[in-house]
Amino acid sequence: MRVHIRDANGNRDRLVLMPQVTLDLLRRFWLTHRNPKLIFPNRHSGLKNASGAKTPLDRGGVRITLGKVAQACGLKKRYHLTAYATAMPRT
Repeated sequence: MRVHIRDANGNRDRLVLMPQVTLDLLRRFWLTHRNPKLIFPNRHSGLKNASGAKTPLDRGGVRITLGKVAQACGLKKRYHLTAYATAMPRT
């Protein structure tokens, strides 16, 4: 129930907990392509040939796909103010 994030902020690897709902949605998404090694295979040859893809989807494609998954889960993007932003004087 963890996701390995490679080269995150500061070029560090991280392990992030994954909710069960997200895992269920990723499993449903995997059923569309059934690639044995990749969760997000490239689709240069179309969705039907994604099961044999050797390279992953580019970063922009992953971001778009995860955004759709988050939207399907009913998640909304949250913006947190940092101490720097709250301490800035208003002009």
